[in-house]
Amino acid sequence: MAIRIVEFFGYTPGSSAGKAFADRKHCPFVDDSCLKPRHGACTLQALKDVEAVICCPNRLYANKFRLLNDIGQIAFGEDIQIITAKEVKIRLASGAMTGHEVVAFGKYWGGELPLPKGSKSDTKKVSGSYYMDWILAKVSTDGTVNELTAIEVQTIDTTGNYSAQSEAFFQGLPFVDAQGRNPGYSNSGFNWENVNKRILPQVIYKGHALRREPKCTKGLFFCCPRAVFERIRDRLGNSLHEYHPSSGTITFVSYSLDEDAIPNRPYPLSLVETFTTTVDQVCLAFSSPQNLPPASVYEQAINASLRK
Repeated sequence: MAIRIVEFFGYTPGSSAGKAFADRKHCPFVDDSCLKPRHGACTLQALKDVEAVICCPNRLYANKFRLLNDIGQIAFGEDIQIITAKEVKIRLASGAMTGHEVVAFGKYWGGELPLPKGSKSDTKKVSGSYYMDWILAKVSTDGTVNELTAIEVQTIDTTGNYSAQSEAFFQGLPFVDAQGRNPGYSNSGFNWENVNKRILPQVIYKGHALRREPKCTKGLFFCCPRAVFERIRDRLGNSLHEYHPSSGTITFVSYSLDEDAIPNRPYPLSLVETFTTTVDQVCLAFSSPQNLPPASVYEQAINASLRK
């Protein structure tokens, strides 16, 4: 395993434009404190991979939270306008509502909704949380909800440690690894197993929770880096049927960084692909995987090992 930091506080490591953000440990994408100020990595690249992978969810909020507009247009049409709950109150008071407003509830955008936790089972343990990263609600001219949808935003965690890279970049120095590579790599890697252990169970749970919302007519939207979606697709297999967004669906929306760097500016973020299927399709594929290893593979490995 070996990875290197591609974006440090939003910019190429060593960028003069990024120094001010690194010094303040400030995120340029949400104009707030960095979520992981000790290492400041937004995007990482594995040694043998061509594409860099976004590792911080705030990186997906580039271009003034364009992600919200992307999802809003898919769910409710191109003529929508994303606004805050506070703006709705102002427009209602002045009679300026048009019926095209979509209210966004989420961190950095006027706050998350105060929803209850999941119900308790007989063992008195909380079964889950209803919290979504974002709720988008299309409202009428009188301020009542016409339709709603939810957005989950996920990137990827890492294993190992790459703090030596961050320490060098905080000092304004290049990072040269033990092999003499510049830019250098650390003995760390992407935690792809989280796709199986955490990400997919969470998607299934929240997809089912939204089916209980009569006005959630477009299902759940799951936004992630392209590499994460590719791992999800590999895990679920290629047999998922495609649907239009509707009640009980999950729409995967993947993003990547444009390859062409702009000096002293963050890499442009691009929407790569959308794919909609049902919660049931994902649940069935997750519990009945098709991409299994050949029969007797463990027996063969044991025999091979014992013959050495």
